[in-house]
Amino acid sequence: MKPGAGVTTLAVGLGEDRAMGDRHSRLGALLAAAWEAEVVSGRELAALARDAPDLTAKARLLVLSAYCRAHASRLLARLSSLGRGPLPVPADDEDFDDEGPPDEAAVDERLARLASHARVAAARYEAIADLARRRQDLSSAWICELNRSEERDLVGELGRLGRPRSEPLFEAQPKG
Repeated sequence: MKPGAGVTTLAVGLGEDRAMGDRHSRLGALLAAAWEAEVVSGRELAALARDAPDLTAKARLLVLSAYCRAHASRLLARLSSLGRGPLPVPADDEDFDDEGPPDEAAVDERLARLASHARVAAARYEAIADLARRRQDLSSAWICELNRSEERDLVGELGRLGRPRSEPLFEAQPKG
């Protein structure tokens, strides 16, 4: 008998049985990457809320942060059902100074960066949902479509929080 014969091999760090095949490998990796991005976005929005100039902006940013945490929670639940959880929490690589309120330009730059990330995430969720449907994983597709819709809303909300811009932050793209 060959060494390792009859032993189930696990994908490194993924917790998936190779006997199941690669059917969910790519999908699981994409969902895990989306989960990590949502965790980081939620943290960034909460940090931005701490620096918000007024209570209305602070409240809106905290709600948007909660949406990111909800996205991450949905993704983690789906990953768990695919046998891919729990995941290591991304390191908190941002250090927060208490040097006073940030200038308006820095806040606008952070809002624009977060809006750009949300725009990319919406497109990524659409691609992941298409892949999930091709793999007959309708639960993952539904989660990605819901997250995609909310990411598109996030782009608009972040645009309204920032200074008016000459170009729209999110342009609707026709389907089909």
